[in-house]
Amino acid sequence: DIYHPWERWSTGQGELPRALVGSRITPTSLTMNEGQTTPPQPISEVELIALMDKNGIGTDATIAQHITTICERHYAEKDHNQRFHPTKLGIALVEGY
Repeated sequence: DIYHPWERWSTGQGELPRALVGSRITPTSLTMNEGQTTPPQPISEVELIALMDKNGIGTDATIAQHITTICERHYAEKDHNQRFHPTKLGIALVEGY
């Protein structure tokens, strides 16, 4: 089955039809929709800690040090609402990875 990684995809008009690897599919129509993506909202320290814990990054004893390092190395900065914003250096490191 070719849909395994995308099992939850939908056409907006119902589920995608089943197809087997190697089968031919002839589209009946094509629609181009114009739109824009938006960047995710900045996250708070509490949200960052929850994400780090969920993804197995650090331990309870080291998470605070990881966050301090992120700020000290200027990968991200906190705004007046205590939300993290990536710096140019932080973006460059992610894009270069």
